[in-house]
Amino acid sequence: MPTLADIYSAIDSAKRKGSDFIRNPGASLQQIAGYGMDRANAARDQLYDATASEGIGYGPKTQALAKQMAGAYNPLGMTVWHGSPHVFQRFDLGKIGTGEGAQMYGKGLYTAQDQEVAKRFTPRDTKFEDALMKRYNQAEKAGDYTSMQVYEDFLTQKTPEEIAKNFKDMGFVGKDLMTAQKAFDTAKNLYQQQTVGNLYKVDLPDTHIRRMLDWDAPIKEQPMIVRKLAKSMGVDMNDLGGDLLAKVGKDEAGRQVMQNAGIRGIKYSDQMSNGQSKNTKNFVVFDPSHMTIQERNAKLIND
Repeated sequence: MPTLADIYSAIDSAKRKGSDFIRNPGASLQQIAGYGMDRANAARDQLYDATASEGIGYGPKTQALAKQMAGAYNPLGMTVWHGSPHVFQRFDLGKIGTGEGAQMYGKGLYTAQDQEVAKRFTPRDTKFEDALMKRYNQAEKAGDYTSMQVYEDFLTQKTPEEIAKNFKDMGFVGKDLMTAQKAFDTAKNLYQQQTVGNLYKVDLPDTHIRRMLDWDAPIKEQPMIVRKLAKSMGVDMNDLGGDLLAKVGKDEAGRQVMQNAGIRGIKYSDQMSNGQSKNTKNFVVFDPSHMTIQERNAKLIND
């Protein structure tokens, strides 16, 4: 039975939270998102432990349940993309430098908010393109412009997920819709059989993004952990995040210094997308355990 003092304390706490939200709704929502991520991760970890201790095993169905639980706790997660010529289920720091990137923004695992950016690092399988082009030419000879449009979308490096979402916008109905669906299924099957060039859909928790060095922002506007590191190294608070990275170093030693300071990675504006007014970010992640791969080439990943 709560005492009168407990009740007053609860009321005061609720008032403070409400007042904080009104004064600074952005920060409050970020805090809520952070709590959501913590609860999601805790729920996932508890499910792992429970299945292991009970001898149930952690199979595809249990994995799907864990993801569903995490999604229910955290509807505000960040989806990012990673392009690679390699096939894998988990990120590995030992593979850094074996892909297409040049590690220009420091040493780490590179992901992009815009999947079009990630696609630039996924060399296409020429067999896939040849097979798709063959079907495109067959459709052209038959006057099947519906299938041609679907095949063309795949040839321009759109993913099956993107193309499926655009079906309604394409205006396909009736017989054309059936034709488009058949062409889509054919192309998707070829897409998933590629042996070169992989596009990974990745979950990157907001809690880690908030603790990243922002390449483009002044040090004084960065997270406290970044400001502390900059101060310890004599970097001016008006300098940009890129200046701090130059001071620390873009190599493995620099990554270790930032990671030891609590910095989760580096985020920077995508210059190539800026011309298209997308205003998207790319992320260099220091710790592979901070990311979870959800799909490879639009196919679910099962541990």
